[in-house]
Amino acid sequence: MQAIILFLRRLIGPPTAQLIDALHIRLLNDWLITPDPTFIHPHCVWILNNGHPHQGVYEGQYVYDHYTCYLADSYSAWHQVVNEVIGSASGGIVTGEYQFRHTASGLWHAAPFSHFYRIHQGKIVGVRFYMGDVRMQLPSVQSTNDLVSLTSFCSLN
Repeated sequence: MQAIILFLRRLIGPPTAQLIDALHIRLLNDWLITPDPTFIHPHCVWILNNGHPHQGVYEGQYVYDHYTCYLADSYSAWHQVVNEVIGSASGGIVTGEYQFRHTASGLWHAAPFSHFYRIHQGKIVGVRFYMGDVRMQLPSVQSTNDLVSLTSFCSLN
């Protein structure tokens, strides 16, 4: 009986829920590479929370474009490093870290983030951005040690 069930599962393919999760992961990965306003529903609700610059509730397709322009004006550099994209039946979750440099001080800062996307009929209909505590990263200092002076000994074991 188990053999018949396994055969039918292989014949039919993965469950629909897994296919939808994979589709949402693919759509979000494409969005992260090239944010396209056509992927966003015209009445998409954007909620920027927890320490985001210009936080609040917004609506529309072009909120992301305006937000990135605001960040470009406020910071000399702003990058988002994605750690993971998780698909779900209702959309997806993107986690990672923001890395940005203040224009005035020139110091780099980093903060973890979580983005929650609701996707319906192939369009983003709701977005929630959360940002964690900001930590400062000091610029790396050039080492005065000569690499030739560093030696290592191989173990004889």
